[in-house]
Amino acid sequence: MAGLVVVLVVLVLLVVVVRRRYVVVRVRGHSMSPTFHDGERVVATRRRHYRVGDVIVFRPRTGSTNDTDVAWRIKRIAAVAGDPVPAWLGTDHPVVPAGRVVVVGDNTGHSQDSRQLGYIEISGVAGAVPDRPAGG
Repeated sequence: MAGLVVVLVVLVLLVVVVRRRYVVVRVRGHSMSPTFHDGERVVATRRRHYRVGDVIVFRPRTGSTNDTDVAWRIKRIAAVAGDPVPAWLGTDHPVVPAGRVVVVGDNTGHSQDSRQLGYIEISGVAGAVPDRPAGG
């Protein structure tokens, strides 16, 4: 009986550690095509720092209570804090503010990204998907 308790405790601790380190997300839509496809599942690893080119999973901050607005999103980082703001973002800020990133979908014609959402707060980032070049 004591052995079973030890095994259960170890399993619970393992689950807690894995859930803190990884998040599994289903890709929705075609904004990251052809790199990622609608319905594909990806595993994101939590990190402390992100760089341009990383594909991240995040929840955008919105004022809406619509469930589709709080779903996880997957996009590629175009600029990180301190980088010049991309001209296509159309903002008056010369650099990306601290604690934020600029994201864009690989399929820009079908992507809701920083052009609509603005800067993405690092605190809302669940993690980065392992390297996969644009175009898959």
